[in-house]
Amino acid sequence: MAEPLGIVYFGSSEFAVPPLEALATAPDRFRLLAIVTQPDRPAGRSGMLKASPIKTLAENRGWLVLQPEKVRHDRKFIEKIAELKPDLFVVAAYGQILPAALLDLPRFGSLNLHGSILPKYRGASPIQAAIRNGERRTGVSLMVMDELMDHGPVVAAAEVDIGPETTFRSLQADLAAVAAKLLMEKIGPFAAGELKPRPQDHQAATLTKIIAKEDGLISWKDETAEEIERKIRAFSTWPQAYAVWQRNGKPLRFKVLWAAVTPEGNEFAPGTVFRAASGYPAVRTKKHSLTLLKVQLEGKNSVDGRAILNGYADLVGAVLASREAS
Repeated sequence: MAEPLGIVYFGSSEFAVPPLEALATAPDRFRLLAIVTQPDRPAGRSGMLKASPIKTLAENRGWLVLQPEKVRHDRKFIEKIAELKPDLFVVAAYGQILPAALLDLPRFGSLNLHGSILPKYRGASPIQAAIRNGERRTGVSLMVMDELMDHGPVVAAAEVDIGPETTFRSLQADLAAVAAKLLMEKIGPFAAGELKPRPQDHQAATLTKIIAKEDGLISWKDETAEEIERKIRAFSTWPQAYAVWQRNGKPLRFKVLWAAVTPEGNEFAPGTVFRAASGYPAVRTKKHSLTLLKVQLEGKNSVDGRAILNGYADLVGAVLASREAS
């Protein structure tokens, strides 16, 4: 009987959890030597340090957890990984690019699970990009890593549907489940040399970026209702889409958590709030209007869109900003 493959697993987000759990179900095939994840980061209003989902899982299972701040410049970390004599790296939504000094260590190389069908949507936010761009399908690519971001040849891929109500959280969960299945099917044949990775068409590559909080600002003048509705679903976890209302000379921000496109309000200028026939507040955009079905004022709980008009009747007729005041 062959010895189990010694694996060092790199991951941080929820997307990385199901593939790691899948590997753990087959101790006769895989031996988890170490789990590498991002350092604990401040979270929420309190700023208290929060562990990544992968760290939480790993500590509950009693696995060795390593959290280098910068893998590129951490010689001691690289030496520690070398001492483990890994057969393979498996990487999923880790959050750092691995240097050649690290990628050269595993006997069979390094596999990365990426949340798109490469070469489309390389980079940090492929799931959000697929929703925002109105894709009807996306997927997971299992690829061989090199020093460049999501650049290496693809071992296998699997597709997932995107529906009209798909959010980042729901799509991430679907992709993570597919990623776990794909990994378990292909990791053995790959290590045995039975699969030939396919080079990517680099000319067809598209890139995604790290999403910042300010990316959530809705620009009523520059975005259509359809684009904003998709943005709300894509940014449902972070940073969440938000609007700015200059009320009595002060900015009042509120998150738009759920919305629907409506043909009403053609007579209004972009950014103008009106009461839709449904009774909900709606906002005219660059094209069509957006009904605000669920909103959340700063520091408040989320509410049905109609409820906001009970306390803020003057919202109707207001013109929401398309830029943050400098």
